[in-house]
Amino acid sequence: MSTNSINVEKVEDQKQIEIAFKIRKQVFVLEQNVSQERESMDDEDAVHYIATINGEPVGAARYRKMEKGAKIERIAVLNTFRGKRIGEAILLKILDDLKNEKKVYLYAQVNASQFYIKNGFRQTDNYFLDAGIEHVEMDFIK
Repeated sequence: MSTNSINVEKVEDQKQIEIAFKIRKQVFVLEQNVSQERESMDDEDAVHYIATINGEPVGAARYRKMEKGAKIERIAVLNTFRGKRIGEAILLKILDDLKNEKKVYLYAQVNASQFYIKNGFRQTDNYFLDAGIEHVEMDFIK
């Protein structure tokens, strides 16, 4: 998927996975003070994505197939590239790949919930703290 010069693709090799993990570490561990152990939990069970602009890695995400549906997780965009619709490009690529899933959901940081609402998600009443950050469960509306 290409939006302007943003390219989002499913991770296919070890080099790409290491780049995705490095982006997530920068955003979640270094910026948001999430523990490395918490941030990388369940990586082996996930399908990973990487976003690039003109070949430069700028974002990452993953999803996992869970009992109640496909759960999108760990959408991360490097600080200097935020506000350029990279997160949206990542989200739309994953949603396209999950178009045949009965249920798609995520746990959004509350301060990012408007981003997900704008992209077709609806908040539930399930609010909780994860890694000291307030989250809300959100369902994708097909």
